[in-house]
Amino acid sequence: MITRRTFALGASTAAALAAPAVRRARADNAPIRIGVINSMSGGYAAYAQEGHPAFKYIIDKINAEGGVKSMGGAKIELVLADDTSQGARCATEARRLLTEEKVDLLTGTMLSPQMLAVSPVLDELQAPCLSVWAGGSRSPWLYSLGYDYDRGYAKTMADFAIWLRDKKGFALKTWMPCYSNYEAGQQVNTHLLKRMGDAGFQPVGEAALDTKAQDQTAAMIRIRAAKPDIALGLVTPRDGLLLHQARYNLNYHGSIFAGGTGGYSDLSLWRDLSPDIAKAVLTRNLFAMTGFSPAANVPSMQKIIAEFRDVAKLKLIGQSAMQSAQAARVIQRALEIAGTRDKKAVKEAFAKVEIKFGDADLYVAKPTGIKFADDRLLTDGSAFFVQWMEDKSQQVLYPEQFANAQPRPRSS
Repeated sequence: MITRRTFALGASTAAALAAPAVRRARADNAPIRIGVINSMSGGYAAYAQEGHPAFKYIIDKINAEGGVKSMGGAKIELVLADDTSQGARCATEARRLLTEEKVDLLTGTMLSPQMLAVSPVLDELQAPCLSVWAGGSRSPWLYSLGYDYDRGYAKTMADFAIWLRDKKGFALKTWMPCYSNYEAGQQVNTHLLKRMGDAGFQPVGEAALDTKAQDQTAAMIRIRAAKPDIALGLVTPRDGLLLHQARYNLNYHGSIFAGGTGGYSDLSLWRDLSPDIAKAVLTRNLFAMTGFSPAANVPSMQKIIAEFRDVAKLKLIGQSAMQSAQAARVIQRALEIAGTRDKKAVKEAFAKVEIKFGDADLYVAKPTGIKFADDRLLTDGSAFFVQWMEDKSQQVLYPEQFANAQPRPRSS
């Protein structure tokens, strides 16, 4: 079930509406209230707008199939909030949901800026939280399905560049960091500099993308001037959209662009770019890192894709949908393990969650399954690299165990 509240409601108005109803004592099988803080508006909105329908569908399915059985079949109730892609707003909404709405735990898109802002609130109020996307955790109460800055993003990107050079014969000697200039992009770039240096790649300049810019032409001009063999880094959907537009306007195809994730792999790119621009830049010298592809040879992933398409009738089934659906299943497992709403018990239960490869509830391609490391991020930080086709489909290139195609040779 879901609390009927629009994302646009301000914090004070929402509190006034909700406060009188949540202070009563609850029975053991009363609904488990989960506060969902999503970026439904603002610069990170593409993640939540695609992801939340999939998250809600899985939660509804859990409720329909008997709820949380270790708590007497208690149903899950979602209480929604929009942080407008702002860290400070995320912290404010977290405090409101925990103190006024009396939610039992928190979840939501929560990228790195929101993670940094919300962590002190979680520490103060001692409340468990699962982030769908954060690449780090600054609170012992926060777990994340996001890619670790180093063993997730940086390692996967560097390993892919090495694979292109050493296994696929791509002439790659020079590289340029090209990344969204915020916490996660900066952290990934720091690790990527070391990994690419250790692999023998020569850096040439830097293109740090201003996340508040309305145009990325200046960054693309820097890339064109340096003409690196490969431009590599973490790029958000909004920055990716602007970068692709600039690349098209400058008609520049002299470098390979690789990384992402969302800025190179998100389905919203095809919606927000015109068909001519999308075909010209997304299908040429672009390799996208992603945690999901409909072409991947993973049976459990293929099954949930079909269900989202044929049963849930979701309009967008991409990486954000799969990541959010996975979050719902991880929350279900943690609640079943905890068997109680006690916040400390729920926090400790997240550390015990394990979804093995081959499990029907594993929706993302993790060869060693889902399990949290001591830093509260996944032990398996691996991801796909894909290439786009002109019909908007993807071909999986790497890792080879999931691949269904070979990378197209570079063309200037």
